[in-house]
Amino acid sequence: MKRSRVGIIVIVIGVILAIAAPVWKWAIAPIFIRIPDDLIMESVYKGTLKLYADAESMEFYPEGQEVTLPITITRTDVSVPDKSDSEAAVIWEQVEFIGPDNEVLISWDKYFALDRMTALNLPGHNSDRDREGYYVMLPMGAKQVTYEMWDEDTELTGDAVFIKEETRDGNDFKDVTVYVYEAEGDLEPMVEPPLGLPGQLSGREIKEILNDPTINLADDTMLPIEYLKQARVTIVVEPRTGAIVDLPTYHEEYYVNAGLPGQPANNILIGVLDYKQTPENVAFVIDDSAKYFALLDLVTMWLPLMLLVVGLMMIILGVLLMVRKQRSSTSP
Repeated sequence: MKRSRVGIIVIVIGVILAIAAPVWKWAIAPIFIRIPDDLIMESVYKGTLKLYADAESMEFYPEGQEVTLPITITRTDVSVPDKSDSEAAVIWEQVEFIGPDNEVLISWDKYFALDRMTALNLPGHNSDRDREGYYVMLPMGAKQVTYEMWDEDTELTGDAVFIKEETRDGNDFKDVTVYVYEAEGDLEPMVEPPLGLPGQLSGREIKEILNDPTINLADDTMLPIEYLKQARVTIVVEPRTGAIVDLPTYHEEYYVNAGLPGQPANNILIGVLDYKQTPENVAFVIDDSAKYFALLDLVTMWLPLMLLVVGLMMIILGVLLMVRKQRSSTSP
């Protein structure tokens, strides 16, 4: 009788463990898969900035005399625990555009609030602007689907469409699976002037730029300038961490609307920005993401698998104990 009771108890415990395995994997483990407070992502890009007009005077260069500058872009995204809370991870982003003489051409720093579990932008939570969609990273456990990506210049979201699965090599981790997404936006108005260009011009400056002194504008009248942008981007993501590990294509075209008030839009190309992530930095970011694989595997795969295996073993042990009890009770 005692062995039979022990067998039943062992079977019950085994069933509980076996049931706990999928519960852990699908309900409990995702609670632990969150953006940490020690997140640091460092990215380096190289490319060119082609200007069709002088950034100060807004006078267009003669055809064939456009200015092309080689540039290096550094971007660092760092968690800020003091500004974060249980729901949102606040990320401090610092970006610098460095010119050919190592001078900083453009720079900014911004604060993003990301949902710790989904990585979506959250309004408030110490962010410096209400945003939507994804920007700093995709969710941990990214899927082969279309994601809405935030564009900081236009304050709009656009589709990043899954294209294919590939592999990338780090310095230490090889053949790391990555997902490739492509995003191509329409020509949209920008919130702020790009490339250090002025936000408004006087009537006199507009007459000089358009080489038309007969334009019906007072010289001291100030008119806001509308800039527009169109972007085409290829994004490579390590799906387990959601980290953006490579930008093999980043192409932006900037336009200025030269149409006067009350006239149709006259969008003129004023600048083109092309860059991509450096191979050395891609390898670094791959390794930086892959260092979390062991912990992610422990939480999402090995722990539920251990629960399932131990549970099944206990069920089998409990059944054996009951069978032996029945045999011993029926033997002469």
